[in-house]
Amino acid sequence: QKAFKEKPEDIVEWVKKSGLRGRGGAGFPAGLKWSFLAKDVFPRYLACNADESEPGTCKDRLLLQKNPHLLIEGIILTCYACRINSAYNYFRGEFYDVSLIMDKALEEAYARGYLGKNILGSGFDLEVNNHLGAGAYICGEESALLNSLEGQRGEPRAKPPFPAVQGLYEKPTVINNVETLCVVPF
Repeated sequence: QKAFKEKPEDIVEWVKKSGLRGRGGAGFPAGLKWSFLAKDVFPRYLACNADESEPGTCKDRLLLQKNPHLLIEGIILTCYACRINSAYNYFRGEFYDVSLIMDKALEEAYARGYLGKNILGSGFDLEVNNHLGAGAYICGEESALLNSLEGQRGEPRAKPPFPAVQGLYEKPTVINNVETLCVVPF
């Protein structure tokens, strides 16, 4: 509730100053990535990359299984900071059991007023949806993930434009992985 009293751009600056880097592989500074969103273009989207299809990796799976509400809190803060009202959790096809855990966690968050319309009386609205992919390895790449969310083949897009300018449904989109979003509340 405290975060809703802050200006969104101040939260982006705090994340920049914190030095938080994306934990998905490239290590790009999260706050800087958020600041690249096309100005005054709405709607905007957040895509949480929970594909984790690299062989032998399971750090995100553990976070999703053991502390799904931490991810939801990170999503809420990121969306508020970036003025986003729609977010998607993209799970690899083999994460069916994890998607059920997240479905339950989202139900609980909606029931408590942490998601939906006018969150905690703040005037901020946020809808979060879970999406189970088809299990294609390439969908861990951010632009292939976007294509898959849109119902297309999960193939990488040519860049530029980058997702912050033209991402999901050709609108500005932030893409961060589970671990990055779980660190945001701290």
